[in-house]
Amino acid sequence: MILRIGAAAALLAGALFTPGAIACSCADVSRAAPARLADFVARAERVVHARVVGLVSPHEARIDVIESFKGTGERLEALRGNDANCGFTFASGEERVYFVFGGVVNLCGRAAPAPELLARLRKLGVAGACEGIVSPPRPPAVAAIEEAEPSPYEPLLGADAELALGVGHIRPAREEERDDWPRRLKLPLFESPEGPVKLWLTPGSVGGDVLVETGYETASFIVLQARPNGWLQIRFGGPLASGAGWVHRCHLDAATPRLEYQPWENLLRDSGPLFFRAWAPRVLRKAPSAEAPVLATIPADPNLYGLQPLQFRGDWARVRVSVPSSFCADPKPARARVHEGWVRWRGPKLGPALWYYTRGC
Repeated sequence: MILRIGAAAALLAGALFTPGAIACSCADVSRAAPARLADFVARAERVVHARVVGLVSPHEARIDVIESFKGTGERLEALRGNDANCGFTFASGEERVYFVFGGVVNLCGRAAPAPELLARLRKLGVAGACEGIVSPPRPPAVAAIEEAEPSPYEPLLGADAELALGVGHIRPAREEERDDWPRRLKLPLFESPEGPVKLWLTPGSVGGDVLVETGYETASFIVLQARPNGWLQIRFGGPLASGAGWVHRCHLDAATPRLEYQPWENLLRDSGPLFFRAWAPRVLRKAPSAEAPVLATIPADPNLYGLQPLQFRGDWARVRVSVPSSFCADPKPARARVHEGWVRWRGPKLGPALWYYTRGC
């Protein structure tokens, strides 16, 4: 979060701060050069003309979007002030054009909705990858739902060797929103990429038999399919039910809370140590092929080895294996044997054969 805020502040400084002025003095964004304004909007996550209709806290506001130039959503968060920048608090009833970076609005990322600025933003035609993607308005009944009551934390466990994990997962983009996020969820699901809205997922509508644990007290939707054009098929009716629907990655950005899709290989790459979900002996191969020479045998019991991912290539991963494990052992073994080679890390039916310790060692 600190790095993300720092990047946002640096970008805003270059685009909006008055040259030579203190950090709390902002230039008029509506008078920025065309190239600078276009770059500023392109880098922003959201650009909306909105009115604050309620305060969750002084730094978090519920908004009524008057016009969206990029992205959507019902809430905004203000960057809090510190020794390096000037923060601000929202005021009920205020109306501004808000620019969002790293999930927050900086002091200089809010501008008066002058006709000149609104006209310039409309001419930019910010659509990008979401152009042509239907963004259904939230029905009044959905929009009126605030939050559900907290539910017991009973997610599926990815270590279950029989659980089909698909190709990736969806969870809130911001770490601080991953605690019990389904109680705030608002997300449309479509019958197919070309079809109508099937239903809206709303607070209280998602049960524990739908989500898989991907972090400490954090759970995710399982993505069954991911198409190159941005459409994702997710499970919402439980592992033994046929409930599944489609959502575009553009809808994730507009959801409450803002969500993100991540393929499993991207998550596993940074989650080591890894282990095989099914307890069975494996072999480490010299190359990413079932015909490649065997370099070593990996024990069936994951407590007897540690596996660190080095590279993913299709269904294969290059890994470093220590036998016994040197990752979670205390004390660490004095004579661990270490090998590097390739293993098949996923299959067509159940998805990843590898998993990780979601709560640490």
